[in-house]
Amino acid sequence: MNSSLLREVRRARGMTQKEVAIAIGVPQSTYCLIEHGKRPADLKTVQKICDLFQVEPDHLFVPKRFAVRKVK
Repeated sequence: MNSSLLREVRRARGMTQKEVAIAIGVPQSTYCLIEHGKRPADLKTVQKICDLFQVEPDHLFVPKRFAVRKVK
């Protein structure tokens, strides 16, 4: 998971790490480690984060600059 994208999405939603942690059912310390890229999130947690932020998983894993472009 791209930690800078995760942080960017959280901030864009106006949420604190504590609010996100409560919403997805993990301790704040766990969410903090996930957001800083020091702990991987399991698939269930990734899905909860995506549901909360209303984004597709690829949005949190693939930076926009690496998005697929059409080739002529």
